[in-house]
Amino acid sequence: LAEPDHEKKPLFAPPSGDSKKKHVPKTLSLDFANAIADGAQDDMTQKEAKKYDPLDSCNIVLPPKENFGFDASFEGGAFDVSKSSQGAQEIPQINENKEERASFGGTAFPTDFGTEGDFLQHPFPSDALQPPTNLTTDESTTSIQSLLFETSSLLSKQVRNSAAAAIIRGPPATRHFGGNRGGLAKPNIKYRRDGRRSGVGSIAICGAEKTVIYTHDQSPPGKTYPIGASGAIISDVMDSEGSEYLCCFLAREKRMVVFELLSKTVVVELQMTTKLNFWRYLPPEAHGNTLVFMLITPVGGFHWMPLDESPRPRQAWKRGPELQGKKIVSYEEGGNNGLGGPARRSTLALLLASSSNASSPVEAWCLPVYQDSDALCLANDILGAALSRPLEIENDAAEFLPILVTVSRNDDEGITIEVMKIGKSSEGNFEKGQVMASAVIPKALSKTADAPEPTMAMGTLPPVHCCCLGDRIVVIVRSTGFVSAYDFLGEELSLVGQKNLGQYVIDAAIRPGPSEGDTEIVLLLCDSENIKDGCVATVVVSPLLSMC
Repeated sequence: LAEPDHEKKPLFAPPSGDSKKKHVPKTLSLDFANAIADGAQDDMTQKEAKKYDPLDSCNIVLPPKENFGFDASFEGGAFDVSKSSQGAQEIPQINENKEERASFGGTAFPTDFGTEGDFLQHPFPSDALQPPTNLTTDESTTSIQSLLFETSSLLSKQVRNSAAAAIIRGPPATRHFGGNRGGLAKPNIKYRRDGRRSGVGSIAICGAEKTVIYTHDQSPPGKTYPIGASGAIISDVMDSEGSEYLCCFLAREKRMVVFELLSKTVVVELQMTTKLNFWRYLPPEAHGNTLVFMLITPVGGFHWMPLDESPRPRQAWKRGPELQGKKIVSYEEGGNNGLGGPARRSTLALLLASSSNASSPVEAWCLPVYQDSDALCLANDILGAALSRPLEIENDAAEFLPILVTVSRNDDEGITIEVMKIGKSSEGNFEKGQVMASAVIPKALSKTADAPEPTMAMGTLPPVHCCCLGDRIVVIVRSTGFVSAYDFLGEELSLVGQKNLGQYVIDAAIRPGPSEGDTEIVLLLCDSENIKDGCVATVVVSPLLSMC
């Protein structure tokens, strides 16, 4: 078969040649069993394509209106990737008006969040993105520089109550903002649109007929697409044209579809016959400087590059018996193999997992990416962890292993933060290195106020979020809203500032600030009075603040 055609064409474009003939899609197959047995994912065979009706295949309201669950069990062992010979297909326009009604529900989102109308307010309220308000300074930390967070208006003031509840609940099998990115090679941020900076992912909430993408720093923050799905994740802006890619999972039809939102086109489809345990968007530095989605199944972790000429998922690591049956609560990658262009790869994955019991401890695992070595258990009971790029790595093409930041519980409801090296043994396996710096925060886990926990698709684990960017390390205790920011100076952690928000932290992320050297911390907070509502809080930390 010829290589897939990436040229974007309208949904109902006539087929080339005889219009009476049905066109044949290009299909690639990845068989899990063969991949493990042969150990060579790049040598997968192509399967003969079957003819089909393009109009039947290209209906954008893909799932039926019946209820369906996200994490359905799919027996078998194959990914089937298809691209139409008609090229990318156009997404039909949606008519946004008050009369429009949508049907939502299903086991993916047990709460009723859309039966009364549209996701968004129409017209959009003028106070939805009102000027932020500084949170009051915590008197208990007056001896320490206080982080002055600014908050947006409540989500329910920006979107309908049903959509606000869905945002709080979050997408299935992934984190709201996507997860930490600090352990990868230094990003080359070329593309910005509407002042957005990469590092904080948009939140996609899905129904049977619509998907709404919520971006906290845009006005309006919510945008509706006529795409029905069980769940979805979205990429950063990927090129100078402002292209963004939405990856949708259709549980009932057992497939994934990637849409390019700017041009409103369908890029590629992926047929799944296995269970999807976790997924997220990865920055281009993780694999070949291109669009990457991570798909974690019972077999292992797969990099999926929908824009590749051969867009089949590639197995990055195998899932051993020590991780079978455990729930993945966080995933990120770090390091660099020192190669450039399409050959670039991350070298290490950090996976946090737990049993299905919410009170079970969180385990931290270090997994080799595209390497034949053993998984390393970093800790059997940990509050949180993240990867960070070593300080001496300035060249984005340099080969390196990331450093590890861990947060563990100590006596008297305090926490211990440690920054340590990760090395390799003589056998080529990862091993924990020396602790380079540490800090202790007494009473960080003690509650000074009642911060109610919302119901979330991913649950309440891990208890602590860690975010890293350059030499900046931020630790967030989710149950109390306690935030502590540090600068890693090589041999010590220098405290930048602290803040006790007194609200439950649903998710957290960090990204470059508006000025050179700044970092911006972004938190999604649960409202203290209504657990189905919340707001976004941000703080910009500058180098001047770090020296205070």
